[in-house]
Amino acid sequence: MEKNDNKRFTGKTSYIRYALKGSFGFFIASMMLSAAIALFDLINPRIVSCVVDNVLGSETAAEGSFNALLLNFFGGAANVREKLWIPALAVAVVALAGAAVRYGQGITNSLGAERLVKRIRNTLFAHTDRLPMSWYGKNQTGDILQRCTSDVETVKNFVSVQLTSFARIVLLVVISVVFMAGINGTLTLVAAAFIPVIVGYSAYFHGKIGETFMKADTEEGIVSSIVQENLTGIRVVRAFGKEAYECDRFISRNRDYTALWIKFMKLMSAFWSIGDLMSGLQVMIVAVMGAVFCVNKGMTAGNYIAFISYNAMLAWPVRELGRTIAELSRAGVAIDRIMYVMNAVPEEINDEKMPDVQNNGQLISLEDVSYSYTDGIDVLKNINMHIRRGEKLGIIGGTGSGKSTLTDILMRTCDPERVRGKVTFCGREAGEYPLAAYRRRFARVLQEPFLFSGTISYNIGIASEDITPEQIERAAEDAALMTAVDKFTNGLETFVGERGVTLSGGQKQRCALAACLANAATADVLILDDSFSALDAETDSRIRNTLFTNYPDTTMIIIAHRITTIAGCDRIYVLDKGSIAAEGTHAELISREGIYKEIYELQQGK
Repeated sequence: MEKNDNKRFTGKTSYIRYALKGSFGFFIASMMLSAAIALFDLINPRIVSCVVDNVLGSETAAEGSFNALLLNFFGGAANVREKLWIPALAVAVVALAGAAVRYGQGITNSLGAERLVKRIRNTLFAHTDRLPMSWYGKNQTGDILQRCTSDVETVKNFVSVQLTSFARIVLLVVISVVFMAGINGTLTLVAAAFIPVIVGYSAYFHGKIGETFMKADTEEGIVSSIVQENLTGIRVVRAFGKEAYECDRFISRNRDYTALWIKFMKLMSAFWSIGDLMSGLQVMIVAVMGAVFCVNKGMTAGNYIAFISYNAMLAWPVRELGRTIAELSRAGVAIDRIMYVMNAVPEEINDEKMPDVQNNGQLISLEDVSYSYTDGIDVLKNINMHIRRGEKLGIIGGTGSGKSTLTDILMRTCDPERVRGKVTFCGREAGEYPLAAYRRRFARVLQEPFLFSGTISYNIGIASEDITPEQIERAAEDAALMTAVDKFTNGLETFVGERGVTLSGGQKQRCALAACLANAATADVLILDDSFSALDAETDSRIRNTLFTNYPDTTMIIIAHRITTIAGCDRIYVLDKGSIAAEGTHAELISREGIYKEIYELQQGK
């Protein structure tokens, strides 16, 4: 997979150079072929002019002129008069050659464009895959998708269409003006006078287009986020009867988004209308003045035809040059939005192996650990905790007491700059270990299990590359999942749909637990973050007994709200408002006054 190797970009130019790696050669070839197309387009008007003036007409080609050279190439004016098929064939050959070059230009341009898009998308995905969780907490999924899809297409279209046509545009403008000046200098000045006007109003629209496009693109990201949230949370929407509310919310944001795009299209319509007006005026004035020159014998008929042809060729590239200037603003906005993602600092994830660690009884130690998501507000305060190898540890506490944050700190999935205190693993500070290798020493069931679109067996074995069907089935059995799977027509090969939509809450938790257990052979610690909440008491008890019996040497951290879930643990920590309120065994904690005893009596109905 392509990576950006944590590369930092200082500006748009540096990012474009990086993104063009692997496709730059194709775009250069496309630009050269585009220039060749311009040359072929310029030849035929000269052939027609020569035939009209010097073959069909009575004009004599000046010695050393282009027409004289052309006639000599064709065998002289007399030979051409007898064999008019010669210039006709020449025109056809030039047209066919131009068509062949156009085909080559299209192929090289398409290869360059697709390679560019492939590289940007690959590097974007690889980069976002390594960004810390704190970054995702600040950015909406829909907006990220917008940057990775629509903005990438905007950059692709600019580079493959406007930028690669630039060489052809410049060549057409320069050579057309030179050829036109050779025919009639005065008329050339009239035609060229429109060039600075077109460039001027294009530059004026450049800023306005960029500003409006930025607002519209940002609003599109918000609309995409609303759609994404509703599709993933459709069950919640239906459960609370919020269809009308969500529909109104989408309509409101879509109204704003539509208004911005209408404003943008009005701006573009004004830009193109002025362009059409300028181009039309140029063609009309040149045609009228050229006709006057012909009537007054200041220009031959052949030269008039050639001049009109070159003027038509000049009008398109000049207008296209204006479009390139205007489109540059859209591409600049898109690149800025992509660079926002690419310049986000990723986690230092590499393929280094875990170094040798102490195999003593002490596995994890937290000394005076505190953590805050917001400056000045600690969600964890001075946590001191020591976990022995093979110990079964229970954690209980109210909502917001910091239970899940504690496991985030253990697995290094939170912002390391906000962690205060010391966290050690096997005698060394956790931050000293390679991140990927360190995280593989943990297996975790999240509070809200996430299943990928695929089969049950795929989701169970997702963390293990070499897992066997027998290991998958054993993990499912230990997670008490087989009782449900046996009722499915396709068993473990049952397709669960996006986010496990076809499974119940308890089945999803057990599937996630099975995935965790499938990875238990290589993990030192199993973290079960409220992973029994959707299970009935009987299934909860059966799974816990299986875990304690079949995985006696595996360290487990079990977070729960039910006392029965953690009662069999070796030690239990009670968290209250980010601090450790009590510590001990189940028997010790219920024997003394405190939060644990209050929860126990409340759940026992006493």
